[in-house]
Amino acid sequence: MKLLDFNVIKNKPVKLHLFLLVSFFSISCSEPKEETNSTEVVKDVDAYLKNAIELHNIPGLALAVVKGDEVLYENYFGVASLNDSSSVTTNTLFRIYSATKLITTTGVFQLIENEELKLNDKISTYLDSLPAAWQDVRIKNLLSHSSGLPDIIRYESTLTDKELMEKLAMDGMEFATGSQFRYNQTNYWLLARIIEKITGMSFDEYILKNQFENKTRGVLFSSNSQETIPGRAIRYIYSGKNKKFVKGTNNSGVRGHSGNGLNINLKSFIEWDKKLKNNMLLKEKTKSLMWSPFNFQQNFKYQKDHFLHGWHNYHVNGLDSYGFTGGNLSAYRYFPKYDTSIILLSNGYQIEAYDILVNDIARLVLPDLRTKKLVLEEEVMDMVLKGEYLRSSEAIAKLKGQNPNSLFDNLKMNINGVANSFVWNEEPEKALEVFKLNAEANPDWWIALAGLAEIYEIMEDNKNAVKYYQEALMLNEKNEYNYNGLMQDKIKELKK
Repeated sequence: MKLLDFNVIKNKPVKLHLFLLVSFFSISCSEPKEETNSTEVVKDVDAYLKNAIELHNIPGLALAVVKGDEVLYENYFGVASLNDSSSVTTNTLFRIYSATKLITTTGVFQLIENEELKLNDKISTYLDSLPAAWQDVRIKNLLSHSSGLPDIIRYESTLTDKELMEKLAMDGMEFATGSQFRYNQTNYWLLARIIEKITGMSFDEYILKNQFENKTRGVLFSSNSQETIPGRAIRYIYSGKNKKFVKGTNNSGVRGHSGNGLNINLKSFIEWDKKLKNNMLLKEKTKSLMWSPFNFQQNFKYQKDHFLHGWHNYHVNGLDSYGFTGGNLSAYRYFPKYDTSIILLSNGYQIEAYDILVNDIARLVLPDLRTKKLVLEEEVMDMVLKGEYLRSSEAIAKLKGQNPNSLFDNLKMNINGVANSFVWNEEPEKALEVFKLNAEANPDWWIALAGLAEIYEIMEDNKNAVKYYQEALMLNEKNEYNYNGLMQDKIKELKK
């Protein structure tokens, strides 16, 4: 068994050490000088995206930047289908996977604003026949992924609700409710059921009525990637083994609609964004509540500072933004200081990119950042792929110096993914150099050290493999993904 083999991250199975993924703004003003600057920004972003699409091998992508009500940038790239080479257009639907949770969360807070629901309500107030261990779970725990409930992702979508509940009840709780963060699809399935109980409407009907004015085009729910939907971009997964794209087959059924089932075109997403910013969906006070951090009992820094009620707080060189990502394909970010949003939709990639692209687009276009000529995360990825490891190391150090409070999770995950691609392509020497680069840049990240250990094991350098497995074990104090047992077994095996 390969260490860190499979895990479910953001609603899709991924190699743990392949980890992770993927937008823009210009100033509009009547002064000729400002118009020239806006033109330069658009030109820079177009050039950046074309290079990124080529580097990450993204089949199709749509991107918008919206300041207030004004669309400052909107463009479409590539193809919606590799089979017929149909282009991505204004009408192309993209399944946004877990970015759907932003829409569901907004629906929950609409009920809170209307005093039909409270954050502190127990879910047993609305749902009958829950397991005894679930009785103290509250609405706020579902929104913040602090419920401790077992995850429905491990079970077939064909089970009835009754059959599924019976299996979940037998699984038991994963941790004490409210104590920690663990991403979980059960939370949003239950939120959908609660919405249906309160409103008397199906989840889909409620969301479409209250956030999309019952639109019949440009937005729909389907959590089945195999379903044929006219105008929807095909979701592609890159096979490193076969070196080609294959169609995604994820099907979460109707229960997945609230967590990963929204399909939307860029125009409809732009309209939703404008309504959110203009307080047409939620009042300012309600949005502030939604964007307030959840008080986890175990205040791990990442959870305490960055996860909110259904939304995530991202920092880019000192600027706050709110949003979420989905399926490693879509991203929504709102930068309140500039009342500016970035919306990115895509249908696949060879090398993950989504948050890196959003961060870099912000650096290219937001005034506070553009004037500083900052290091771009995409520049680092380009250097890594070209084997320029010394320059990569220097760029990473400079990037961190410019943005000391950022975790750079997606960059380090993407670098880890590059290393793993070299492993799969049977280029261990290249993989070793990239794993070493990532471990040196992120010495406190256990996954980087575990990856380094694994490549040493592949190269039959057992001494170094044991050394780095042991260091990874010490760093993984919380036994993330339950991999400490696997690493302990590896150490015993290698010592023999």
